Amino acid sequence: MSEEQPRPGQATLAGALIVGGSVFVVLAAWQRISSLHTLEVQEELQRILTEPMTADLGMDVDALSATIRVLCMIGAGAATASAILGIQVFRRSASARIALTALSPLLFVGGLATAGFLAPMVLAGIALLWLQPTRDWYAGRPWIQRYEERRAARLAALRPPAPQSGPVPPQSASPMARPVPAPGVPHAPLPFDRQRPVVGPRPPALVAACAITCAVAVAMVLLVAAMAAYVSANSAELFAEVMKDQPSWLNTSDLTEDDLVAGTYVLVAGAAACALGAIVLAALAFVGQNWARIVLAIGSASGAALSLFLALGAWPLVILVAAFAGIASLLMRPEVARWYVGR
Repeated sequence: MSEEQPRPGQATLAGALIVGGSVFVVLAAWQRISSLHTLEVQEELQRILTEPMTADLGMDVDALSATIRVLCMIGAGAATASAILGIQVFRRSASARIALTALSPLLFVGGLATAGFLAPMVLAGIALLWLQPTRDWYAGRPWIQRYEERRAARLAALRPPAPQSGPVPPQSASPMARPVPAPGVPHAPLPFDRQRPVVGPRPPALVAACAITCAVAVAMVLLVAAMAAYVSANSAELFAEVMKDQPSWLNTSDLTEDDLVAGTYVLVAGAAACALGAIVLAALAFVGQNWARIVLAIGSASGAALSLFLALGAWPLVILVAAFAGIASLLMRPEVARWYVGR
């Protein structure tokens, strides 16, 4: 019976992410609320309101503090409910899964005002509830058998097709003579014929991985170029802000305004070089170079790990984590590996 099957490890991981992440979201929300009145936070909010993206909002520090307080309370309330519902995940409660999905937008909104990587942790756990084999477990289907079938299919896809065998023709009098088939008789494969494997159409996963790589590379170049243009146009204000925040570091490093602009240009050049290399690797992988696929997959996995580390301080970088991880996952799919083996 499917009810007798154990809970899949993916469901256990999802429940742990939901419960653990929700508890930390609640703690982070209340810590954020309790520190809004401090002088350091007030100065930080004032600095945020002077930035170009927020200067036109027409808000003052008190209004921004009130907004953050409301968002934190929304996030804390949604996280409290998700922590309770997360316990029901271990009991295979379908209603709890639906309720958690409905709470996702509130958790996302609350995550904007708290530590950036905590709310995405809960959202990742909720997403796992709708993936296999947890989806089969919730539906009461025999997920172990279906998991083994999918695993066997992946292993079979990784193996190259077996060479076709045919009857060995009788040897002629001359060892160099090659028998000529009679008209109308199909030609049987000869032992010395080199049968080239049949290459199927390019897998959609490979096409998607190459397309995402090019899109991410172009977006990163445009983003860094826009940042460089902004730094170049507002170098005096930015340098004064850095001098205000880190005066001792500037005195020891002898950094000047020109050095700040030059460093930004170096960053743009490095990002452009990395993006160009990624596009070249994607093109080579697209035309069938297996080494380019492997290098691109390793680079994407490394980029996902680096973006995850940087996302601890800037949560929008979670988008890059998902993009890089998706590229690496698509490039390592069994049908993609089989397509390269057949070439």
